[in-house]
Amino acid sequence: MVQSITHILSTLTPIYAILILGALLRHIGFISAELAKGLNKLIFNIALPCLITASIAAAPIAPGWERSTLALMSATISIFAISWLIAPIIGISKFSRPAFVQAVFRSNNAYIGLPVMQFAFAGRADLTEMLSLAMLTLAPCLILYNVLAVAILTKTDKNGSFAKQAFSLLKGIAKNPLIIGCILGLAGLFLRVKYNLTAPDALAKTITTLGAMATPGSILALGAALTPAILRANISGAHWTVLLKLVVTPLLGLAFAMLLNLPPIHRFVVLCYLACPSAVASFIMAQAMGGDADIAGSSVALTTIYSFISLAAVLLWAMPS
Repeated sequence: MVQSITHILSTLTPIYAILILGALLRHIGFISAELAKGLNKLIFNIALPCLITASIAAAPIAPGWERSTLALMSATISIFAISWLIAPIIGISKFSRPAFVQAVFRSNNAYIGLPVMQFAFAGRADLTEMLSLAMLTLAPCLILYNVLAVAILTKTDKNGSFAKQAFSLLKGIAKNPLIIGCILGLAGLFLRVKYNLTAPDALAKTITTLGAMATPGSILALGAALTPAILRANISGAHWTVLLKLVVTPLLGLAFAMLLNLPPIHRFVVLCYLACPSAVASFIMAQAMGGDADIAGSSVALTTIYSFISLAAVLLWAMPS
């Protein structure tokens, strides 16, 4: 038990220490609002896509990753439906409903989930296998997150016809850097496995080096984005997000993992993703599309704080020996 607690602390402490550092640097003015936005843009558009591309292209095929993806997608769709249906019952207004639901189903998998799994498996012989599984499991879900977000958030934008707005947003999804990273990585994986073709060494090292800054950079950028003003906005609705996102969603994932009889490492990946806080993208997208940015922002902030508990629970009870 003592070893388990020590492992949990050694895994989560670096992540939340960097998160707090980002918040402190923003508070004292070392990181300005403009710099925080620029850092987030750099990580989102360059570092994370490079990390995803390099990891998928170079990874061995993880057997059974399709079932892990099925479990993750099933839990996501289920909590999407649940949160949409109960939103009016718990007092979420019609205006706030799309942003609230997006904050519940959309996880911060790239900024928090992947670093947690990397730290948890550091030094283990199955680190490469786990990362391959994690990347392949996540790739289809990135598309699902954006499609579901489009489906609910376009209804809050009154400018232009629905068809025009939907087409514009679907085009934006196709240009999403993380989705592009997944597609390039899968293409590289296919060429390597099928034809034994790999990228030139210089190009591969460049992409890998750029991807290496994704983990610390993304956590620092997230910390800088979590201002007190965001935390205080619509705090009541955000507490409902915490309950649904960090308690109900992982339990749904556990149920689907058991139903599909997932091996321990697959179950760990699925639960780790589902126990993550709301994605920062849910705040950015709600703000850009005229949704309730207050409830989205406070949900991101509050779930990020409480996710220490949900992720610790996953590490304690689901971490493969």
